[in-house]
Amino acid sequence: MKGHHPLTCLSVFLLATMISAGLLSCRNPAQSSLPPSAISPPGTPVPELGKGDVYADEVELDPERPIQTGDLLEIVIRRGAGEETLTSLVHKSGLANVTFVQVDVVGLTAAQAADRIQEAVEPYMRHPLVQVHVKRNKLRLKRVFVFGAVKKPGMYPMSRHMTVMEALLAAENYVETAVLEEIRVVRGDMTRPQILTADISRLFTYGDATRNLALRENDVVFVPRERLGDAVEASRKLLPIIQVALTPLQAAFFTKLLIEPF
Repeated sequence: MKGHHPLTCLSVFLLATMISAGLLSCRNPAQSSLPPSAISPPGTPVPELGKGDVYADEVELDPERPIQTGDLLEIVIRRGAGEETLTSLVHKSGLANVTFVQVDVVGLTAAQAADRIQEAVEPYMRHPLVQVHVKRNKLRLKRVFVFGAVKKPGMYPMSRHMTVMEALLAAENYVETAVLEEIRVVRGDMTRPQILTADISRLFTYGDATRNLALRENDVVFVPRERLGDAVEASRKLLPIIQVALTPLQAAFFTKLLIEPF
């Protein structure tokens, strides 16, 4: 019987070794390449979570627009050299509380409301001068952006206490080529952004959530397909891509920026 060629035997041995080591199998992005010694020790604080998914934004309204229930009145009362500023919500009854009196202001302009409030407080104040600014609280949606090696990149509403992991789930998860150890969170002004590194593979492999960063409004989460290096190198690579990707999404968002008021 013929003997086996030495190179053939070596090739078979190396192939068997690589298969047993998992080197020829599909790469698992969720498997951390870090040794257990690199993982945060027990008791390491997890990043602080965000406060919520919507916030109230005060918008000053046209002074000629008739006042409606739910409007917020900023009332400035001047007496001599002194000045007092009050805030009052217009109730369903049409009344606004001004110090210790109630004044019906629904249907009036800001100037008309100022005159009526001035008449109402004159018996109790000496020579008051009243000015009214009409405002309204509107809910503004928070949002984040997810790009890179995810199945559905784009803009997503920022849910309460959102983290990088939850942003990936909103984008229908990562793809097999993702490098989850070097996810970048781009935060702040795009001309001089802060670039943070998140590591989700730590969470999957070791349950270490200290690098599953909490997100803030307008954060851009970028999941790379290759290692990006330090912050300067990552900035050089990422910012041109993100600027191009954000432009159409920003335009679409600002056309629907405000939800219906209360």
